[in-house]
Amino acid sequence: MKKQIDRRKFLIKSALSFGSLRLKSLVTGIPLAVLASPRAFAAGADHKFLIMSHFQAGDPINTNGPGTYPLNPNDQNDPLRLITHPNVDGFKTPTSVSFGDKQYLAAQPWSTLPQDLRDRMGLWQHGTFVNAHADFPKTMQLNGGVSGIGDLSNSSEQLGAMIAQEMATNLGTVIDEPMSLGGTAVSSRSIRLPILKPIAIKEMFQSSFPDLEKMMRLRNHFVDTTYKDVKLNGTPAQKEFLDTMITTRGQAQSVADSIGTLTDGVTGNDPIDQIKMILALIQIKMSPVFTFGIPFGGDNHTDVGLAQEVAQTNSGMVLVNTLWTEIKKLGLEDDVVFATLNTFGRTYLEDSLKGRDHNSLNHSMMVFGSTIKPGVIGGIEPHIKNGQVVDFKSSSINSVTGTTEGQTDIPLEESLVSVGKTLSKAVGMDEQRIHERISKGKIITGALV
Repeated sequence: MKKQIDRRKFLIKSALSFGSLRLKSLVTGIPLAVLASPRAFAAGADHKFLIMSHFQAGDPINTNGPGTYPLNPNDQNDPLRLITHPNVDGFKTPTSVSFGDKQYLAAQPWSTLPQDLRDRMGLWQHGTFVNAHADFPKTMQLNGGVSGIGDLSNSSEQLGAMIAQEMATNLGTVIDEPMSLGGTAVSSRSIRLPILKPIAIKEMFQSSFPDLEKMMRLRNHFVDTTYKDVKLNGTPAQKEFLDTMITTRGQAQSVADSIGTLTDGVTGNDPIDQIKMILALIQIKMSPVFTFGIPFGGDNHTDVGLAQEVAQTNSGMVLVNTLWTEIKKLGLEDDVVFATLNTFGRTYLEDSLKGRDHNSLNHSMMVFGSTIKPGVIGGIEPHIKNGQVVDFKSSSINSVTGTTEGQTDIPLEESLVSVGKTLSKAVGMDEQRIHERISKGKIITGALV
């Protein structure tokens, strides 16, 4: 682990070192690959940064959300009445909550999210098909559904790492792998990425300010000389790409001037600091993908009264609201997609220890962004063994409508890879590349706008 942390620190320090290619990329806004081959790329579509929350504990975010309460609690034929909800105000009796123009019954904390956030928020139901905490990497790899690239093309890659690799050039980021600031650590190219503390990153930036001032004096000369051929003789597509990707002089100066203040609000390493640092790093296009962790109840096998679940659901919604508030404050509403992906969900029925067990057949991905259609995608249904309801599982999905109605062409077994494909599409990844990197499953077009 020490070597991995040193490697990441070296990577970031080298990115911020005077004269480095990565610092040129940061200040000019030009992707590293384009710096090496200026005429190799053309303009792309609408691309977005991805922020993901991961915990290998498997939070019970799925158990009190929209679609988990019966419309009529007195209807003895509705299996949803069997679901165990905490016997406390705001959870036992549901609240009517709107997502876009759709109404659902959910625990009261869901209604504390602002309406403009819920108007671009979805809850995607799927199964992860793993049942042990140690299987967290398998879930991130969509159970082997994501292929690697280059020398690792025959191995599995994690979803966030794949998106980072594919989106780095389009977004013009300094690096092409995720940056992890909290939650459970992820991997890229079979290397486990250490979790970097926000305060440590802040200190690295503070030591680089003098170099950035010098870099600005070189910036104009670099752009004018290196790209003269493209500007004069390039194709319209190449010129459009450069106009899109090269930061203007004013924007570059703004980055250099403001980089010292972007992290002023970071004073510690808790989730709020993680949020602020992630958004600071997005503004300087450090990486396409960032990971951290918002707790929603944890590994609550033993949770009398589901008290931990209640407390962390309330605090988790506060953190989601904070993330949205900070995103809006910076004007990044249309530039960021957020999603949760944990090892598995939790059981809907209380276990023998007065808590919840692992649920490999249902996980709820909370996702929001300008490309997300609001509401529940898919649904849940009773999991029956020997004629008895033993719990609930995700239903098959109609990829066109995103519902469980009509012809459902995404079986439960392909729901995880389909959700991965859909998230990749939501951030603007090329559709052909999505199908090349994730061969199974379908894009749920009904989940996107």
